[in-house]
Amino acid sequence: MLTGTVARVPTRRSGMTLIEVIIAVMILSGVLIGLSNFTRRFQHLTNNHDALATASELATARLEAVKLHRTYSTLVSTFNGTTETSATSTANPSMSGFPDYTRTTSAVAVDSAYAAKYVTVSHTPTGTSVSKSLVIAAF
Repeated sequence: MLTGTVARVPTRRSGMTLIEVIIAVMILSGVLIGLSNFTRRFQHLTNNHDALATASELATARLEAVKLHRTYSTLVSTFNGTTETSATSTANPSMSGFPDYTRTTSAVAVDSAYAAKYVTVSHTPTGTSVSKSLVIAAF
């Protein structure tokens, strides 16, 4: 038997154990991976929305130009089958600031009373497109 020795009572240490640190890092990694996936999808949707809004504005501008055409009898021959890009110098209205967009206009004379105009604008990198139509009565 030993005399003069004192038995030491184990005390609780402060801080985290190694397994707790590993689990915390794994949880944090899962959250960060989920956040990066959300950010990637959000950026993709934002880019598509911007392209869609620009395409809509380009289509509306073309329909407004069609409305301003004063000779009803030449509407179909003037606008049917026209395709415009930023390189088209005669684009009406100009598309010079929009390099990845293509605007196609088609016109159909339904009868002598009215004509239908269709404008489709597509954005090549995102694959988005907008189609708008207009019916013009004879005047």
